Parts: sequence; C-alpha cells; structure tokens
Amino acid sequence: MRRHTRPINGRSMFVAFFSLFAVTTSLSQTGSSPEQNRKSPSIKLRTSLVLVPAVVTDRLGAPVAGLTHNSFTVLENGHPQKIAFFEHIQTQAEPVRRTVAAPGTFTNTIEASSQRLTIFVMDLLNSSIAEQENGRDELAKLFSKSGGIKEPFCLLALDSDGLTVIHDFTTDPTLLAEALKEVKEHASAKDAPQINPMELTYRNFHGWHTRSVNRAIATLAGRASLLASAIRSQAITETLRTRLTLEALREIGEAFVGMLGRKSLIWATGGFPFEIDDPSQFGARERDLLPEYEKAWRALNRADIAVYPLDVEQLASTALVRASVGQPLPDHFDIRSNVTNLERFADVTGGKLCDRSTDAETCFRKAATDSSDYYLLGFYQSSATTKSGWQKLSVRTNVPNAQVRARAGYYLSERRDDPQTRQEDLQIALASPLDYTAIPLTVRWTATLKWEGNEKRRVGFSFAVPLGSVKLEDEEGGHLSLEFAAMATSETGASVGSFFQTADGKLGEGAAKALKSNGVICQGTIDLPPGEYTMNFAVRDNLNGQIGTVSAPLTVH
Repeated sequence: MRRHTRPINGRSMFVAFFSLFAVTTSLSQTGSSPEQNRKSPSIKLRTSLVLVPAVVTDRLGAPVAGLTHNSFTVLENGHPQKIAFFEHIQTQAEPVRRTVAAPGTFTNTIEASSQRLTIFVMDLLNSSIAEQENGRDELAKLFSKSGGIKEPFCLLALDSDGLTVIHDFTTDPTLLAEALKEVKEHASAKDAPQINPMELTYRNFHGWHTRSVNRAIATLAGRASLLASAIRSQAITETLRTRLTLEALREIGEAFVGMLGRKSLIWATGGFPFEIDDPSQFGARERDLLPEYEKAWRALNRADIAVYPLDVEQLASTALVRASVGQPLPDHFDIRSNVTNLERFADVTGGKLCDRSTDAETCFRKAATDSSDYYLLGFYQSSATTKSGWQKLSVRTNVPNAQVRARAGYYLSERRDDPQTRQEDLQIALASPLDYTAIPLTVRWTATLKWEGNEKRRVGFSFAVPLGSVKLEDEEGGHLSLEFAAMATSETGASVGSFFQTADGKLGEGAAKALKSNGVICQGTIDLPPGEYTMNFAVRDNLNGQIGTVSAPLTVH
C-alpha cells in the first residue's frame, strides 16, 4: 500500500536500553548551558572512500579480464588519484530475498549472495499514453520470455503520485508479466491539449471563428501574450514533474544503497523533464530544485546505480504539425526530443542508452552483461583538498583498444545537521513505498495494552540497530546522534498516529562499549483505535545522514 507523507509530531513515549540509556545519562551530566545548546548547526566535510564501478570491454564488446589496479588511472577533477581499493567482480544470476524474520518481527535487510540485480521502472509521469503503451509492450515481451532469464529484478512505476512497487524481487519474469497487467496508463503533461498560437492566428485571418477584421487584428496582437501564458503553464508542469522524478531517483538510490555491487536501473520513459549534467549547471536553471537534484545524485552514486534509459518516445507526434496549417508549433512547444538527454544520463551514471532501435530484451541483456563482469576501483577523497559540490571523474586504462565505461562524477556535500533537514528526510523516508537500506533495521511488536472505557489501544514496538551500523565520533567516548520515527497509516493512506524521539549526546566509556557490543535498542508506543494499519518505521543517523526504514502490517483488536 502506498505511504502518504504526513508531518511527524512529537507526542510519544521513549525508553532506551543499553547505550541509549547511557546517552540520556551522559547528557544530563555534561552541564551544557542554554547558550551552548543554541549553537548553530555544524557543517562538516568528511574523508571517505569513493567507489567507482568500471566496465571494460574490447572492440567487440566482450569483457576484458585479468586487469590489475596498475591497468587503471582514476582522475578526480583532472587530478590522478591513488587507487586504494581494487577488485575484479564477476557475478552470477542468483536470487535476492528479503530476510525471513520471526513472527511479529520485520526487517529491511536482504539476503543476496551475488552483487548483481536489475530494477525496472515504468515511467507513467514523463511519457504520453502512447509511449506508456510502447513501454508496456516492450516489457511484456521481455517478461514473457521466461526461458533462460534467471536474473533477480523488481518492477516499479512512477506516476503523478510518486513511486509504486508493482512487484518485489523475483527470478521468475512471468510474475512480473502478470503484475504488469495491473499497471494502468496515466494521462501525462504530454497528453494535455496543445494550444498553438500560430494556428489560432491562421484561423482568425482566414475567417475561422472571426466576425470582423478587428477581431483578427486583436488576436494577432494577443499572440505573444498567449504564447507566454502557455509557456508559463508548461513550466509549472515541468517543475512538478522534475520534483517528482528527482524524488523517485533519490528513493531508489536510498533503497539499494545497503546492497553490495553494481545495480542496473532500466527506466522505460518518453524522456526526462530536465537536462542531465552536474548540479552547478542544473542550479543555474532550477535553483529551487537544486537540493533535490543533489540528493538524487548522492543517492544514485552511493548505491552504485547505472541507468539504462529505454527510449519509448513516439517517433512522430501529431501535436507538432497540423496538416491544415502546415506549420510547426513554435520551438516544438512542449514536445522535444529527449534522446540526447537520456544518453547523457546513461553516460554520467556509467550505464548505456537503449534507443528506439533497441528492444527491452536487448537492453536488459546489455545491463546484465555489464553487471556480470566489472572492476571496482576505490580512492580516498580528502576534505582538506576537495571543495564541496560536483566532482568530475574519469577512468582510463592502458590496455590497447579497450573501452572503459564508468560514472562521470559524484557529489560531495556538506553535511547539514539541522532540525529541518532531519525532519524532511524522515518524512520522505516514511512516505516512500521502498525500504531504505543504508542502516539495517529490525522492528518487533512488544505488547498491546487495553484500558476499560478507552476505545484506543497502546501498541508497543522496539527498534533494533545492529553492531557497526551506527556512527560514533571519536571524542571523549564518542558522540551518538539518532532520530527514531514511526507513523501509522489507515487503509486509505491517512496518517492516524506517530512516534518521534531523538537520542543525541556524548557517550561515556561504558556506554560506548555497550553500544559496540549490543547495538542500539529503542522502545516506543503509539495509541490506535481497533482497525487495520500499516506501520512505517525509520531511524536516521545524524552524523552521516544515512537512513534505514521498514514497514509492517498491524491489526489492532
């Protein structure tokens, strides 16, 4: 069931065991003054290992084996980097499964022995109905060919409401073929009636709906105003589509960042509503959407996702030309070729464009082949020498006639640790239909209490974050900063209750040892009337911005 974004309120009960109990204790002992507590949020850059998957092929497109780290040169912003990590990864098609938990327990962890998977997206937001039908037909042909395809893949859809999970991971494509039948076409901005000022002018001057010459002259005079108004309407539509598309890309990245290996994202679309380049160039045109653009890039990079756009754009559009007029719409008016844009997106992420000459099966085979044999290169980025923002990458090899395909950059961001950012991140995570996997998270029901004369029940639950999943700053035993949140939604998707708690402070030596031994356990409750619900849980590590989420069905008797 789709999750809906709702504000997360603070009425909750909180009990923390092990390290979290020590957090509250150590905080009470620090004696910090109100002035100290009101310090501005810190903004820090952190040194980290940058991983770059690189696909190396010969002139015939076959993988090149047997290379070493000395065979490669990695450039960041034109400067050679020391390769600190190197691995030749060869994968097989193996199942990907959600971890099976005990009754009443739910987890976002995945069981996967292979570093390889494929994600399909049906883009119903940026494609016309005809293009959606093209995409559906192509995917249906692929999924119906079950013989010989044993890849783990899932199917998502993007429409004006955001992402929807059509089918979770499976190695049986016939299940996806059945699920695809439930996807309905959605009218998009491309299907909106097009107003052609050129055509209106032509009609008026030739007596169509014209009662006088004066009206024709007035229409001609208002042509510029009409065109400007139409372009403004188009811009509003594109802004909304851009925001939803960026949010979907970010959610997909967050959902797969906790899984190892290179992932292939096959995006069946009529085009993206924005140009693909580095965030600084995007910000010059869409400054209000720049934060969403940066977050999408960071998520895709961290998850090692390569995009393979499957172009389903119509070969011809009747909106471009009206036969009776014989004139094109000015500047193609809301209809333009996106092939260059799609190709750029593929290149920057290390994927490859699947153009109109490529069917879905060929596109899938390309992606699977790339993920079956690649090299993983890593270098340490230093905050002392690198400014925040878009960092250009280039991977080269000294092997003659070999071609290298790798992502062309990554986004280095300043970590903004402020309450607004925390709340926005948690709200988006709780509303996503995908489980975020950067932090492994397990949740279980603890107890349900009933009071006489009270129609609501108090439902108890427990968060558990395992050892090594939480970041500690090395200062006086370590600094821990976590946000826990939960939201209950009804069968209609309405928010009916929430839980929110912060654990932030310096740990003592004993608490730090307990954390490293036991992980983090947080208990909470929420009051609900009898009924059927979906509970969405999230934890955010404020020291690195990583999030883990999991959802669970709940019946309250």
